[in-house]
Amino acid sequence: MRLGLLRRNFHYFSTVAIISCCYVLLLRTSTKSGGDDDIHPGPHLSFSDVKTNELIIVERPGDIQVLPQSAPPVTEEYVDKSELIVAPRIKKIAKLPRIGPPSMDPNKTLNWLDLWSNDTFCNQFTVHLLEENLLPRALVSFPGSGNTWLRMLLMGVTGLYVDTIYPGDEFFISKAGSSYELKKDCNCSLLQKTHDLSLFSVVYNMAMANKSSEKRLNQEVEHFRGDGILVIRNPFKAILSYRNFAFGGNMAGLAPVEAFKQGIEPVKIGNRKISTWDQFISRSVASWEMLATVWIRELKRGGVVYYEKLRRDTGPQLLRMAEMLGIPDVNKDRLDCVLRHNQDNSFKRSESGPKNYPKNPFTESQHLLILKSIQSVQLALKERGLDPLPVELYDFYTPMYQYGHWNISSL
Repeated sequence: MRLGLLRRNFHYFSTVAIISCCYVLLLRTSTKSGGDDDIHPGPHLSFSDVKTNELIIVERPGDIQVLPQSAPPVTEEYVDKSELIVAPRIKKIAKLPRIGPPSMDPNKTLNWLDLWSNDTFCNQFTVHLLEENLLPRALVSFPGSGNTWLRMLLMGVTGLYVDTIYPGDEFFISKAGSSYELKKDCNCSLLQKTHDLSLFSVVYNMAMANKSSEKRLNQEVEHFRGDGILVIRNPFKAILSYRNFAFGGNMAGLAPVEAFKQGIEPVKIGNRKISTWDQFISRSVASWEMLATVWIRELKRGGVVYYEKLRRDTGPQLLRMAEMLGIPDVNKDRLDCVLRHNQDNSFKRSESGPKNYPKNPFTESQHLLILKSIQSVQLALKERGLDPLPVELYDFYTPMYQYGHWNISSL
């Protein structure tokens, strides 16, 4: 009977026996390892936490390594990868080289330029051609950006003639009574006024998918070898002035009310058909952006001037420009005469009539189009390490992130 019971429970007794043997073996092993050295492994073990006769056990989260006793301590060198990132090098615009004195020859002294009206004291300051053979340098801007006004200011401050690439000023009348044609390549002027109109045809041809015109992008800036001063004005105001010019050859209030109406039909003025206001804005803002970005990126010597800052701080800005042009010493009396007569608008075009455009002539889509162009120019300025556009001084301007929340009545 006992034999039968043993057979029936053989598996049970064998399992108990195996477990008992394992328990005894564990007790003997723990006794031999040294009862005084209790091991309490933590989540992170250093090299001295666990010791055996010949091994060091290094434990890290998710990683266990067994190293020989003689192995050096494991170290991990930290490499700051941010130091490996090389910032793009900013190509600064250099100052123009210093120029020599003007010619004192009466035959090279202007007689016809009326800078000072009837101011007896200021009339002693004359304007001269350069004595040296100076390669042309640009005074470039989008139309309606104060180029003509600045041209007069610079002649008054420096006493040096500022030429233009456009017809009208070729005939030179001197103090000596002589008169002769002043050639455009005479290399005798401080700067040459230009609007780089070649870029306007580039914009048109690119719109027509004529990519062959792309090679003309840098045509004029290369002609001036990257030398010059770029004048940038608020595109909202510059485009309005340019619209006036398109109707009468003057930037001051000549375009009729119809020129600023929204519509798809061309504007009819007498027998003339003029592009719609929307078409004009689209072409003009593209040209404004292209002219600014091309010259900002390709200027080598000279600088960038902002029309709004020049209007607000005329004296300091003129001194800054003189330094750009290689004229570090400006006659204080000359500067005082310029500033005094600038206040009475002696240097600006006379107003020809009232402004005929509405209080806000731009639709939301036109507004957004111009804002995007402003952002592109800001990026180009940042690439050259130049000051950003003074958008806080811009009429009609609203930050892009506020678009859709601007109040027309506050403009």
